Amino acid sequence: MITKPIKTNIITGFLGVGKTTLIKALLANKPEHEVWAVLVNEFGEIGIDGGLLNAGSTATKVVIKEVPGGCLCCAAGVPTQVAINQIIQQAKPDRLLIEPTGLGHPAEIVKLLQVPHLQQVIKVQTTVCLVDARKVSDSRYNSHDIFIQQLQIADTVIANKAQQYGEQEQQHLIELMARLDRAETPIIKSDDYFSQKGQVEQLIAILNQPSGRATASIMSESKPTSLLSRTADQWLLPMATSTQGGDKLQQQLAEQGYIYKTNQGEGCFSYGWVLDSQRSVDFDRFMVWIDSVKLLNVIRLKAIVITFDGILSVNMVDDKLTLDELDDALDSRIEIISDKPLDGGTLQQQLFECY
Repeated sequence: MITKPIKTNIITGFLGVGKTTLIKALLANKPEHEVWAVLVNEFGEIGIDGGLLNAGSTATKVVIKEVPGGCLCCAAGVPTQVAINQIIQQAKPDRLLIEPTGLGHPAEIVKLLQVPHLQQVIKVQTTVCLVDARKVSDSRYNSHDIFIQQLQIADTVIANKAQQYGEQEQQHLIELMARLDRAETPIIKSDDYFSQKGQVEQLIAILNQPSGRATASIMSESKPTSLLSRTADQWLLPMATSTQGGDKLQQQLAEQGYIYKTNQGEGCFSYGWVLDSQRSVDFDRFMVWIDSVKLLNVIRLKAIVITFDGILSVNMVDDKLTLDELDDALDSRIEIISDKPLDGGTLQQQLFECY
């Protein structure tokens, strides 16, 4: 039984801006006695961020649930409804962090959380938007509806990766917020590692503040959806629904040794693979494959890969490649996001040559 409302925060921002890194830092510094839950969504269909959040984490009393394929931002998305229901019933968290895909509509999540019966168990607090200020002058971003919406609903903006750009880029961000009628929204500069304990503690304090004018404005401008007229019984679906797709995928993985899934929307395309744990990848060949993908000028590549030398975490944004070593993984997962269609068959053949 929920005795007090669950403090809930939306952590939004465009692809590769550092949302998962921020959440890992928050989890590492959460109050020890509190139970926190994370609902994470990815544009791709296979799910990698959940594994990255778990990898190397020493935080206790943390529950992580994934919703794949951009479903989180669909107001009528059954997987989202089931996931929130499960988190409330099973984890009974003190705080819920929601990380939408960088290509999702966060205003739809705000509306979703305002369903009347959820207002009794969820208390929406500060919505945070991470932004790389170097993107503000790029028309691919400043003219993108999702990028703009993320800034519009933010109660606090974090100018992330600030050590990589100067005052001019930060000023462009301030000017854009003014043009969006959000000049009063606080902007905090941060590095992309969130390694300073005092800085993370400041962010946790910010999360405890009530959601302000930005979110309220989005709510007042939004038109009701069919979801808002449903009864609680219609909205809270049986928890078994969420396991059916996962069981089918696990069976497919066991039978053929890999899963290949694609997705497209908002002008972007994703290509993802899950490889069973018996398929170790040659590190050197895999790095050659990554170099070939880099030549395609993709938006994002991320992976958790079991190699002959250990478990590798890969994150590539804007051709900047970051590699880390992880302690464990149940399988290998690779995902590419591009703003143009790619030859998935050729990519897969080249990937399989890395075995």
